[in-house]
Amino acid sequence: MRVPDRWLLLLAACLPLAAVRAETVLTIATGELPPYVSAQPQDSFLTELLHEVGHRMGVRFRFEFMPWKRCERYVEEKRVWAAIPYVPTPERNQRFYFSAPLYSKRTVFFYYSANGRPKPISYRQLTELQGYNIGAVRGYFYEQMLRDAQLQTSQINNEEQGFSMLRAGRIDLLPAMETAGWYMLGKLFPGERQLFFTVDKPLDVGANYLMTAQDYPDGQRLLQRFNSALQAVKDNGGYQRIARRHGLVLAD
Repeated sequence: MRVPDRWLLLLAACLPLAAVRAETVLTIATGELPPYVSAQPQDSFLTELLHEVGHRMGVRFRFEFMPWKRCERYVEEKRVWAAIPYVPTPERNQRFYFSAPLYSKRTVFFYYSANGRPKPISYRQLTELQGYNIGAVRGYFYEQMLRDAQLQTSQINNEEQGFSMLRAGRIDLLPAMETAGWYMLGKLFPGERQLFFTVDKPLDVGANYLMTAQDYPDGQRLLQRFNSALQAVKDNGGYQRIARRHGLVLAD
């Protein structure tokens, strides 16, 4: 059956409109930090949250998992739109824009005690920890803080490696987000969780954010749309519902 010419012309006229309405996909770089973000959906609060945010923005987010140091480089090179979750630093503020807070967090020092008794570790200034070997994940915000305090550090790729080194006695302290650290220990060493402790004074109290390059095309407008959509998900209760599904109690 021959299709009438008028229908072919109508179809051709609609093709540009269909292209305009094609789905916008924004790529986000990230790494493993369960239960906040993970390639495993059940361990990934942020990928579920950003699915809702993207729906409200009218875009789809695609996540690429990679080492944290590479995440920052990919954002700077505009190979991705953004990276999560990140912390502003004076150096980063010169090159990147940050979203509204994704969640609040405490970063603390973890340590291991084979006999199950807490150690007398305390400090007022970071320089007081100069006698300890501290694990430091490459690309994390605290690297400069530890360098400024002239602390001995061992470079590691992620917290999972750090906790294994902590248990083996290869490092003395490991900075990690408190909630994520305990979650990870429950997965890595479920029978020895009681042998790990944290130093009372936190290394940092603040929030984590989405980070995007200042010169990303149309970047400021995209970030404004992201912030508005994130606030809408918080206002309608979706933020807390998603957090509870991942076992998190978060201030919105």
